[in-house]
Amino acid sequence: MRPGRLLVSPPATAMLCLVFVGCSPPQVLDDEECFSTVDALWTAVTARSPELLEQTAADLARLRDAGSLSEEGHAALEKIIDAARSGEWEPAAKRLKTFIQGQRRKSERAD
Repeated sequence: MRPGRLLVSPPATAMLCLVFVGCSPPQVLDDEECFSTVDALWTAVTARSPELLEQTAADLARLRDAGSLSEEGHAALEKIIDAARSGEWEPAAKRLKTFIQGQRRKSERAD
């Protein structure tokens, strides 16, 4: 390392970008039906239930089509569903937990 240069690793750079830019999941839980459906998705994933997973995926698609769930929110949840469909139940549960923890009610947001 040359004197006067600061060396920052790529992972550290990515973390700094997330801190300064922000990286929250799409906010989807303001709608009560979306909240209930994401809760059902949590149950499906943690119970490792393919039947409930498919039912919940269909419900989420219906909510997207009705305009209650944003395209961005649906896409984020669909990635989690795809992981579960491929048998990656534990990683899907972790991603869903992170997604849920990133949700903020309208009263908590500065929108």
